[in-house]
Amino acid sequence: MPDTWMTDLDGKRRPATSRQSIALSDVQLEVAEGDLIPDIVAIGPDGRKLFIEIKNTHGCPPEKLDKLATMDVDVLEIDVSGYGAHPLDDLDEVILDLAPRVVIQSAALRAMAMTIADERTAREANRQTDASRRIALYRDHPMLNSPRAAELADEMVALGLADYMDLDDTQPSALRVPRRQWQAAVLYRLGATIYPDKVDAVDMLERLRQRKWPKPELDFMSSEDTDWITKHIAPDFKSAYEEVASYLKRLLASGVAHEDGRGRYYMTQSGRDTISQAARERSKPVVRRQELDDALEEIRDYIVPDDGDWLDVDVWLDERAGELGTSVANLLQHDDGRFDHLMGTLKTVRTSIMRMQLSRQDEPPEDLAGLPLDKFFLRLQTARFEAEERAQQDRDVRLKREAEDRVAEAIQAANWVVADRTTWLDTVRPDSDGMTRRALAAGSRRGLGKVLGDIAKIRAEKAAEQRAEAYRTTALDRLRAEVVRVISRPDHADLWLRQSMRQLEGARPQDYCVDETTLARCLEVLAETQGQQRRRR
Repeated sequence: MPDTWMTDLDGKRRPATSRQSIALSDVQLEVAEGDLIPDIVAIGPDGRKLFIEIKNTHGCPPEKLDKLATMDVDVLEIDVSGYGAHPLDDLDEVILDLAPRVVIQSAALRAMAMTIADERTAREANRQTDASRRIALYRDHPMLNSPRAAELADEMVALGLADYMDLDDTQPSALRVPRRQWQAAVLYRLGATIYPDKVDAVDMLERLRQRKWPKPELDFMSSEDTDWITKHIAPDFKSAYEEVASYLKRLLASGVAHEDGRGRYYMTQSGRDTISQAARERSKPVVRRQELDDALEEIRDYIVPDDGDWLDVDVWLDERAGELGTSVANLLQHDDGRFDHLMGTLKTVRTSIMRMQLSRQDEPPEDLAGLPLDKFFLRLQTARFEAEERAQQDRDVRLKREAEDRVAEAIQAANWVVADRTTWLDTVRPDSDGMTRRALAAGSRRGLGKVLGDIAKIRAEKAAEQRAEAYRTTALDRLRAEVVRVISRPDHADLWLRQSMRQLEGARPQDYCVDETTLARCLEVLAETQGQQRRRR
């Protein structure tokens, strides 16, 4: 007899009988048993009937199996279809031990089936009880409230995502916080954060678990248990996983999310654009208020305690909004040009401050945007006037020093050139509109240039005179030497040099001889006069 077993509720094989050899008694072939004629009928060791069917060309037909199932007998089927070529004398061993066989039914299998059925009944009862408890928890409305999640939900509403959230939800839930709160967390993760993420239901549920939002008894449920509850008891029941997965599919159906090939969800570009635009609109008052504060702080940095007390920004802003015909809230929110006008005025004020500090602007702007800057601008103007006065004084001192330096330079240049330099400098220079050389040099570098030119001219003239005197002395010395050589008597030679001569245009040789040319002429005259004297002798 082969071993027998049945599959239990957990899908495991549970043994009913083990493989064994048994001794049969009262064996009969093909005797009628009610409507059936089994191949063999025998009595087993336990006294129970055992029907043995020999399978050769085919097994027991279904109708025979149905009749056997109604009878309290054990049934064994022996398959000899693979032994058709064996000699008939060898079939006893095949039938008794070798051929494949299977127990179609037995008392042990029936008992095992009853045991499993009892277990199934008990398990179903337990499942029913557990399901009822979970359904009650699912329908339990009292919930926790997460302040941070509530703020996040309000933020998602402000970002234009209210249509994708259950704001006034009263339906049962597998999570302990209101649907709008955990839905806001999903939307935030998909696209509202600066680091949007792709998520699937498992990932998103894990994030919610970190916040302890799922109801513990409805978390980590198997799909089988969830399906059983929805099929047999509560069609609307959902586990925590299915509730998150259902919401992601809802976002997909609404077009606010896409799904990739791996079952992960991410927000569409249009959804992110909607969030970005709403975020900008929502943050506009804060951003604009910061722009105003920064602009005012830049102006305030120029203020010193003596300029008076600074303003109360809130009061000032309320007054500015009133003058512009609107409220502070509308001024900071709406794009009607009034905020830009106010910022432009503040920019003009700051630019005017910078230009006045650099002496590029004389007066403050007409519109001070209500800022207490009268003393400040008066201080800037006073400081500018004082700076201009100091600059003029410094300029006068510098010009005087430069004039004195130019006169000193003229005096230095006149040294050893002009005999009485003081008198010469204080003399009116021709063609200078009656200005003395000293005044001309003091007046400008150009005037100094004219004075230095006069000095250079005098220096050149003196140099020329010195060169001429040198030439004359040299020429006269050579003439005197030649005269002494020609006229042996010194007194006659001296007389010749000092007497006027018609050949020299009535001049005396010692006066006429001043250079090489006049020296040559004098030598010619000397030769002529001495030649005449020799001829007279």
